[in-house]
Amino acid sequence: MVDIAPVPEAYLAEPGDRVDQSKVLEHIIATTLHDPADLDLFDEKSVYTLKLSKLKRLYENQDPRVIDLLSKRHKIIIDKNFKLEFGQREILLDTSQTMIDYQLIVANSIGFDILLPNMPSDHRFSFNMDLKRPQKQFKGKHAMVGFDTKGRMLYLGRANNEDVYLTMAPNEFLDGHFELCPAGYSTGSSVMSRRHYRQMVMMLAYFLSMIPHLAYIILGGRYDQDLEDDKPVWSMVTNIMYVPIFAFENHTYNSCYPNYHYNSSPTIRLVYL
Repeated sequence: MVDIAPVPEAYLAEPGDRVDQSKVLEHIIATTLHDPADLDLFDEKSVYTLKLSKLKRLYENQDPRVIDLLSKRHKIIIDKNFKLEFGQREILLDTSQTMIDYQLIVANSIGFDILLPNMPSDHRFSFNMDLKRPQKQFKGKHAMVGFDTKGRMLYLGRANNEDVYLTMAPNEFLDGHFELCPAGYSTGSSVMSRRHYRQMVMMLAYFLSMIPHLAYIILGGRYDQDLEDDKPVWSMVTNIMYVPIFAFENHTYNSCYPNYHYNSSPTIRLVYL
């Protein structure tokens, strides 16, 4: 049984921008009655339950008796076979004739292949890395991440005009033994702590330094960066903060990921680590 009257906070346009749905219902009913005083008579009517499957059956049979239902108050009960269990990946969105103003694509495993484009060859593909904005918040009010995003998100840059974030997912979540949180769930700021941010930067610097034809280097050991100093001197340990643009060109990702299975194109991508 679902009560569709309350509007969840996650679906409000702005925090606190709440419309009292009972007022909306009263207005709808009052404006459809010849005498607004009849609203009291409606409220006093007994409420009957009505299964969604019965409405479906009446519609399919073009049953004229469906009009009789309007003379009574009903509460719609959604049958179990009309429901999809949360987080079961049983929904496929068809956006061919729909405009989506927010879409989040989450990697299905640890790794960076979620960054790659949705085609075997794309000469315009590039990833512009920006590690100098650790305070950039993840705007996930409608995002189905699956876990609390507090202190777990790091902005990495943009791939083909799409925001890219790295997230440190809980081990329990990656193991599949985790009760998924509702969309938009967060108990605090998504920004990583100073220590985690610097650890992620050094991890990325190490990964990139292992690719021979890229100009990224690590000076000394990959664990030499001070994680606590108020003013880290990145130039003493790596050049990753000073190489302005990191672009995976077409031949690069084809050679690195020859068997990659391409995903749909998103507006925001989440990399799991």
